[in-house]
Amino acid sequence: MDTENQLLQQYSQNQRNFSGINLQGATLIAERLQDANFSHADLSNTLLFGSNLSQTLFLNTNLSGAILVATNLTDAILIEANLINANLSGAKLIGAQVIAAKLTGITIVGANLSNANLINADLSQTNLYKANLSWSELSLTNLSEANLSEADLSHARLVGANLTGANLSQANLQDANFSGANLSGANLNDTILNLNSPELLAEILQQAAGDDTEKQNLAELLLMYRQGWDYLVTLNHPLAEWGIETIKTIASSEQKFPE
Repeated sequence: MDTENQLLQQYSQNQRNFSGINLQGATLIAERLQDANFSHADLSNTLLFGSNLSQTLFLNTNLSGAILVATNLTDAILIEANLINANLSGAKLIGAQVIAAKLTGITIVGANLSNANLINADLSQTNLYKANLSWSELSLTNLSEANLSEADLSHARLVGANLTGANLSQANLQDANFSGANLSGANLNDTILNLNSPELLAEILQQAAGDDTEKQNLAELLLMYRQGWDYLVTLNHPLAEWGIETIKTIASSEQKFPE
């Protein structure tokens, strides 16, 4: 009996502990494996398309290259899991714990990661196009050069996150917390902004300022005094109007500015 069939038979008999199992390259399409324990297992290059893996434990599991398209990973534990080059497009990771996971090169197009915990995860160069990351925990996460275009990051925590060179065009950043985040070189065109974020507004002004020292100084004022839009519109500064128009120009047409 091959490993896949043996696994499914044992699962049907209420076995849930598959810690350390070798399922490299296995095919498990649309299977129900919720609440199972795959800690320290090798599921690299495994095909898990459409499977139910909710509340499953993947502690330090090797899922590199795995196909997890349209899988249900709601409330799954993926702490320190290896997901390098895995495909999670359309997957549901609501409330998942993805702390310190290796996620370089993965594809998560259209995935739902709302309320997920991705603290200190490596999502550099990841394709998160149209992903739902609302209310997610992304503090200290590496999102450098990630594709977050049209992603929903509303109410997300990105404290100390690395977003250098990330593509945030047309993303929803409403009420997202960027305290201490590095947004250098990020694409912020046509985004719904958190107008209370000094890091976000300062980066917009710094990019527009180029080598103009006086305009750069305006951006630095926002960072120095930890202030956002309300401070800028009341600021007695010769370049305040330039700053206001610069932010209005780059923001989404759906952006709501205080009267």
